[in-house]
Amino acid sequence: MKARPSSVTVAAVLMVLTSLAGLPGPLLPGSEGIPAVVLYGGIVLGVIGLIASVGLWLLKRWSFWLTIVVAALNLLSSAPGIAFASGAVKVVPAVFVLVSVVIIVLVARPASRRALTAS
Repeated sequence: MKARPSSVTVAAVLMVLTSLAGLPGPLLPGSEGIPAVVLYGGIVLGVIGLIASVGLWLLKRWSFWLTIVVAALNLLSSAPGIAFASGAVKVVPAVFVLVSVVIIVLVARPASRRALTAS
């Protein structure tokens, strides 16, 4: 069995946390003004993110691009919240954007790429 680099482990854990945070979207108070496509898109991204996390943990080749795509979509869906949220609520989407960037950077590191693309 291949050794899992620490960057892949951290990326998998961060991906699980961000994916779980996106799942209860429609149930959160204050979600009345958010379009349904955004709320349910967050649920879909959360489920796909959990699948990507499992793939990262098991060092599956397919998890590399799936993780990049899900993290990029999470980043793009969270970014408008920074501009349109009011007050201290801006912190939440900013954290999601930052974590998405960190996940992409961790997975793109050479050690991570070698571990995820090796046969």
